[in-house]
Amino acid sequence: MSAAPDGSPDTPAPEPTAGLGPAWVPSDLDLEHRPTVSPGKIVTGVLSLLLVVAVLVWGLPWVVGVNWAQIGAALAAVPAWAPIAVALLGLLALALEALTVRTAVDGARYPSALLGQTASAGMGLALPGGSVLGLGLLGWILRRSGITVVVIVTGIIAASLVEMVITSILVPLLGLGAYALSSWLAPTGVSLPGALWAGLVAVLGAVLALALTVIVLRRRVLTRLLRRFGELIPSRYAAVILAQRDALILLLRRRAAALLLPTLAARAAQWVALLLAIEAVGAEVPLLLTVAVFALGRVLSLVPVTPGGAGISETVLAAALVGLGVAAAEAAAAMMLMLVATLVVPLLAGAISIAVSATLPARRGHSSSASSS
Repeated sequence: MSAAPDGSPDTPAPEPTAGLGPAWVPSDLDLEHRPTVSPGKIVTGVLSLLLVVAVLVWGLPWVVGVNWAQIGAALAAVPAWAPIAVALLGLLALALEALTVRTAVDGARYPSALLGQTASAGMGLALPGGSVLGLGLLGWILRRSGITVVVIVTGIIAASLVEMVITSILVPLLGLGAYALSSWLAPTGVSLPGALWAGLVAVLGAVLALALTVIVLRRRVLTRLLRRFGELIPSRYAAVILAQRDALILLLRRRAAALLLPTLAARAAQWVALLLAIEAVGAEVPLLLTVAVFALGRVLSLVPVTPGGAGISETVLAAALVGLGVAAAEAAAAMMLMLVATLVVPLLAGAISIAVSATLPARRGHSSSASSS
């Protein structure tokens, strides 16, 4: 099949993507060296962690109106299985996200995808702006397994788009729908303060970002933009961008379900962790409203005050549970349990993966492929 004409913007061109070789790879796109964290980043990471601790130690009790002695008593009454269960669900979410990465990066082995994804997730939670460093670390780990740079870049972009669609659009929409449906089916007179507007703003922002991405990915639009900025973008980079676009569209069309389902299942695992946390403290919340609470948490995780919204999400969600009739100490205890799945497990798994990745040898044949790339 020949390349799509300028007037057929959504049809990928198989020829350039099927045989991507050294000519398509920018010389300064370097995944051959392990990303390093500057001392400044380490300092800001420590400060961010202290901010999370401060929010939880002082902000959480203040917002819900209890003290840590009461929260501690509620946590002491939690069954022994609860922390283990939520931790396992946190691990399951990471494992499912790695499955999306393996699907997106053609030729990737699951162990490499799991190592890279957990390292990337941990980096994103440990450092402000750590998501970019995390993606670089993911790319480096996959490169060490012998995968070419162009395939890695295409896969990471695809996995990132899938994450945006599910976490920033689908989950908030489900939360808004569940909130509205719950109010219609069984009016309770309780509400989630600000949840409706927060969800709407998040969805509108994400939809706008996705719409702009779709427009830019149209071959005709992208070609015109590259021509418009021809003085700033060398022709060899323009060729790279168009080739990456074609490969990305082809990947999304051929593996849409395989990309979406694992990430969707990962969010479902985190929602189940919330259900178990609420159950473990002896609280009762209507099922539909737990979907709304979970969606609100995912929206708050996008707020860049702390990495992953840690501390802030738990504080706001504890207040939301109190608004739904849960006792204050139990609401705070439930959120501390949820923190195990969403922060503690990813950080520990990420730290282990980063340490293991430092010992990774290059796969046989990697050096020769590196030189050609």
